[in-house]
Formats: sequence, structure tokens, C-alpha cells
Amino acid sequence: MDTRFKWPDGKKVAVCITFDVDAESGWKFDPANQQRLSLLSSGAYGRRTGVPRILRLLAKHGIPAQFFVPGYTAEIDPALVKSIHDAGYPIGCHGYDHERTDELTYEQEDDILARSKDRLASITGIVPTGFRAPLWEITPQTLQLLDKHGFEYDSSLMGDDIPYCVQAGQKDLLELPVTWLLDDWEQFAYSAMPQTGYVIEEPEKVLRMWKAEFSALYEEGCYFMLTMHPEIIGRASRIAMLDQLVTFIKSHEGVWFCTPEMLAKSWRTGEFSTEKHPY
Repeated sequence: MDTRFKWPDGKKVAVCITFDVDAESGWKFDPANQQRLSLLSSGAYGRRTGVPRILRLLAKHGIPAQFFVPGYTAEIDPALVKSIHDAGYPIGCHGYDHERTDELTYEQEDDILARSKDRLASITGIVPTGFRAPLWEITPQTLQLLDKHGFEYDSSLMGDDIPYCVQAGQKDLLELPVTWLLDDWEQFAYSAMPQTGYVIEEPEKVLRMWKAEFSALYEEGCYFMLTMHPEIIGRASRIAMLDQLVTFIKSHEGVWFCTPEMLAKSWRTGEFSTEKHPY
């Protein structure tokens, strides 16, 4: 059993339900995609239909969740960001045009972080302190810039299945690791052009896989970080599957439903401590 740290209030496992609201920004990497209206509409589905379904599900279960929003999504649909904020869910940065950080100069990435923070803050009135890199790609340069811009935590690396910290500039940055295993994109995403994905999995298969991973992490007292996209998980049958998963998780004792924001606050106040990893 993992005994490196204890969860606050004697909880056995932490569960984070998170959503990356990529929408159309997820396809901006290729200028040719601007002419592919069907492709763009598949992203718009997430903010028009997926997010409202997600908010209804979260309200039904009364659980916290967090959204990571690219600046471009906030630019084209500020009402969407406001609806998430007004429902009480924290919002973190997720790039501006869903850019790969490993392809950016220092000046470009510096500008993107500043603009994405400002865009979200202008809508919510709250300056984001959390970051999740598009495509989960960060570099040593990214860590330096997260320190410069005052971010308190990142959720992009995959080096553990409990929180840890990494060196970011002059400070320790809380890392809330992710995994492809608990990402809906790898299970459900499909596009004919550009070609993305191979098989659209059945919700029942994904439910079995995610329940199995939660059960194993629960036994070890780790944490369960689920990453989803409204244009993917927001389809009706998949929301029904997520409903079943949340119900299953809630049937266990000692579950702490929390957000990355809540984890960062608990870490800052010393409610739990972490090990430091190189990356």
C-alpha cells in the first residue's frame, strides 16, 4: 500500500473530475481546418451541448469538478465560461489556441500564458492559478514560465498516481499527474479528416476499465484524476456512463471528491505533503 502521505480528514482516496473545454481550439493547429465546417462543428458541440449536460450531471450528484479552458474558447464563447463559473466550478488555463508547448519559443509561450490568464480573468474576475498543457506536453521552459506567471499547480505530467512537486523556476510547483488510461479522448475520439482515432469504444467497455482503475487505486489509497472533453464525453450515452461511474465511486467509503484547486489549497496549507520528482 502507498503510505507516502495521508489524505486530509482521514479520507482514503481523492477523486478529481476534470474537463478540458477544447471546442474549436482543438483543431486550430492546421489552417486548412478552418474550412472544415463539419470538423469545427464537432468541437462546437462540446460547448453548446456537452457542457450543459455535464453541468446537469454534476448538479445531480452534488460533486465538485474543474474545467480547463483555452483562451480561444473563452474568446468565442465568453457566456460559456461565465456559465461554468457561475455554477461554482473553478477554471484553469489550457493554452490559447491549444498550442503544443514544445513547438513554442520563450517569447511565444510567455505571451500565450499572459493572454490566456487575462482572457479568463476578464470573464470570471478570478486570475487562474492552475495550468494543464494542451496535449499534456510541457518543457523545462514551460515550468520556468509557470513560475514567472504565478501558477501554483500543473496537471500535465504522468510520473505518479499521487500528487508530487517539481522544480519550476525558483519554487516548487504542485504536479497533479494525469494518464491516458483515464482520458476519454483515447477511448471515444474519431475524425475522418484529419484522421484521429481508430475505434469508437462502447461506453460499457470504458466504464469497466475506469471502474477497475478506480478500484485498484482505492485499495492503494492513491488518487483518481479523470480527464474528459465536453465534445467527447458530452454525448448522451457517455454522460449516462459517467453517471454510472460517479454512482459507483460514491458507493465507497472515504472518497474525497475534490478539484485541482482544492488539492492545491490543501497542499499549500500543509494538510498533505508530497515528494519532489525531477519531472
